[in-house]
Amino acid sequence: MTTSVPVPALDRDLIGKLRADAIASRWSVEHLQTVLSAAALDALMRDSRLPALVELAEQEDPAATLTRFFILGVPARASALDQALPSLGALGLEALGLAAAIDEADAIDEADAILALPRLCAKRAGAQEATARPATTVPAMTDPSGEAPGSVEASDPWMRALFDLRPHAATTPDGDHEWWVASDLSEVQTGKPLCDDHVLGIGGATLTLLEMTVRESVESALDVGCGCGIQALYLATHASRVVATDLSARACALTQFNAALNEATIDVREGSLFEPVEGETFDLIVTNPPFVITPDSVRGAAGLFEYRDGGMDRDNLVRAVLREAPACMARGGTLQMLANWEIPGDRDPDTQWSGRVDEWLEGLPVDAWIVQRDVLDPARYVDMWIRDSGGQLMDRADYERAFTSWLADFRRAGTGAIGMGFVALRRLDEAEAASGGRRAYDLSLDGRVPRGADVSWALASLRGPELWDTALTRASDVREERHYVPGSPDPELLILHQGAGLGRSVPVSSAVSAVVGASDGELTVGQIVAAVATLTGAQAQQVREEVEAPLRDLIRWGFLTF
Repeated sequence: MTTSVPVPALDRDLIGKLRADAIASRWSVEHLQTVLSAAALDALMRDSRLPALVELAEQEDPAATLTRFFILGVPARASALDQALPSLGALGLEALGLAAAIDEADAIDEADAILALPRLCAKRAGAQEATARPATTVPAMTDPSGEAPGSVEASDPWMRALFDLRPHAATTPDGDHEWWVASDLSEVQTGKPLCDDHVLGIGGATLTLLEMTVRESVESALDVGCGCGIQALYLATHASRVVATDLSARACALTQFNAALNEATIDVREGSLFEPVEGETFDLIVTNPPFVITPDSVRGAAGLFEYRDGGMDRDNLVRAVLREAPACMARGGTLQMLANWEIPGDRDPDTQWSGRVDEWLEGLPVDAWIVQRDVLDPARYVDMWIRDSGGQLMDRADYERAFTSWLADFRRAGTGAIGMGFVALRRLDEAEAASGGRRAYDLSLDGRVPRGADVSWALASLRGPELWDTALTRASDVREERHYVPGSPDPELLILHQGAGLGRSVPVSSAVSAVVGASDGELTVGQIVAAVATLTGAQAQQVREEVEAPLRDLIRWGFLTF
């Protein structure tokens, strides 16, 4: 493991200058979308920086300098950083702990492959000159100020970023926001293994949770396992009071820094899960906890990565969150979390995956919507998480040793697959809790992440009015697809498609199709079922039994509303 650099200084004067300079330099997501292609931006999301590097090689504006320096990990001259950040300057970056001076030889050796070569390739004359130069000579290269190393005074040192800092834009119910978020550098940027206390930036899982979080205005909100603090920043846009907790002191420090950088008020507390907020309740809780199932044999060899490993046995970290959360949820409050769970080898991972989660929720005063969006066999799961922590930098023998040890642990536990998805809970009041919590389990969402409104509706639908006495309304985006055997007057297959919402496509029976088609908010479901029974010559009770479960699913998924 490498050693962590000190956390950024919480100097609000210098942080204010950094914010002002970032704004003045037009270092925004919108500007990056004009100077980088969609392909390069997509590559950055996959931790591939070279396409962006090539495209920025000839650009010298401040935003390009900051992008190369903080996001792509390219060393820069202090003079170039002074130009990009005129109020803070390179000295201010050093004082904040965001950058450090490095040796000239180190900078040239490190930046030659990732900064000089794209420029030299773009300039044939420069490329020819580099080719003609003796192998024992350091290749000529230009830094972001346009100067060759030999022509820059010694008082203009090379600098290296110590943290990843990048703009992040979002549209929330209260308006558009532009944030700048600092996190630890990845192994892609440093070429070194991650530290045990590594703090992640904004990745795919983060964006999933951000999109699915309910954004209604609330009095209080809690981010459990805050990491770099991006979830808490979003919560601060629609919650009067925001608390963020993390077991990692480093994560807490970065959340405090990012809150100050973005002028957000966040109460940051160090501690495990709900311990720092014992006795308090919140209207909204979000968490992407460190739920990765890691055996002790791997922890001992590779260390414990705090951002993904909560230190508990098997998948019990998720169980702990679910069992402890209701005590911290206000009546009617919501919890949303990403999670994974083990599926025994003797269970079908597509149809019998919910048993373990169901046990965790037993007896809790909550309604729950649980969705398994993906399922991995143990080998794929192990490979994914080893690569996540820098597996590409591992020696082959070390990789195979960790892989086999991890896989053997799953085999001993009888794990056949690992389900990955999310859980949404709503805290019941006393009257509701007396009748027991209600749960719905869904498999996949056809690749679409639910929005906050979808989650809110799914939970509300679990406590909808009596079905048969309710007049339902078909959503305006629902369409029906019919398949016929040539020459047959009746369709063999009916599929309902949802254009918005969860974007699902659902095969249905003729009776269900008829009820959905007649649901215009006028007649109750019971009245429509009676009419369908009369038209088809079936018993009304038979039609009810046929349509009840599918209709409840269609309501939860937003095809029908009440």
